Amino acid sequence: MPIAYPACFFQEDAGYSVVFPDLGYLATCSDSLTGAFSAAVDCLAGYLHAAQRDGEQVPPPSHLRAMDPARIARELGAEPSESFVHMVTVDAEDYACIHFKKSI
Repeated sequence: MPIAYPACFFQEDAGYSVVFPDLGYLATCSDSLTGAFSAAVDCLAGYLHAAQRDGEQVPPPSHLRAMDPARIARELGAEPSESFVHMVTVDAEDYACIHFKKSI
């Protein structure tokens, strides 16, 4: 079943950083925007897969409008930069079957 979390995308000198505030500021990065979108899906899927595997509760996603990238940048001790918020969606079970579970 697909699940979506809001992620803050920050443009930086060397590419983009992506932060999931709802998930303890889980973060990833890439040198391009396309790569950042892909890395965000990988990051979210890995987090959800590990939480399910370990029996951990996952916090509910915030509403997209609740995200303020400038505030989040300041909370992380960074200067606000060019940024936007985007919902990242993944079906963690399908993703895990393809990327995490190996047949022997």
